[in-house]
Amino acid sequence: MDKIKIFRVRFIPMEEVDISKDEIMFLDEDIMVTRWDPINPRMDFAKGYSCIYLKKGYKISKIMNKDKELKFWYCDVIQTETDETGKTYRLIDLLLDVKIMPDGQVLVLDMDELAFAMENQLITQDQAIQSLRQCNSLLEQVYSHRLIEEVESIFNRLCK
Repeated sequence: MDKIKIFRVRFIPMEEVDISKDEIMFLDEDIMVTRWDPINPRMDFAKGYSCIYLKKGYKISKIMNKDKELKFWYCDVIQTETDETGKTYRLIDLLLDVKIMPDGQVLVLDMDELAFAMENQLITQDQAIQSLRQCNSLLEQVYSHRLIEEVESIFNRLCK
């Protein structure tokens, strides 16, 4: 079986990074679950799990310290592209992010980056609209408390 390739694409800074070393724990047409270590060593966290909602357009990551204790949840608004073989995934960061602290505090991040990207034509109007709509949908799920419960259940089942 051919190895699946995963690329993280960002607009700020403009880069495409191969993250294929992330361990794929589960993959179907709706979600991809990965276990990973930071690309570069970090002091603020040591490892994570991600549940990538391929069709809904968000990646929910559980960020942990070296003792596997929750530091925070980080939610990226993304656009997913796959090649014709279904073996290459491009996860395009649409700039807006949501951070959920263990105490339940919710922070919407990088709205300034979305504005900058639009002003400088780094992203299309359609991508900006998609980012706003998906972020709204994501926040509805976060505020209902369904999303984190669902993702935690997936991680508990697949990432033992």
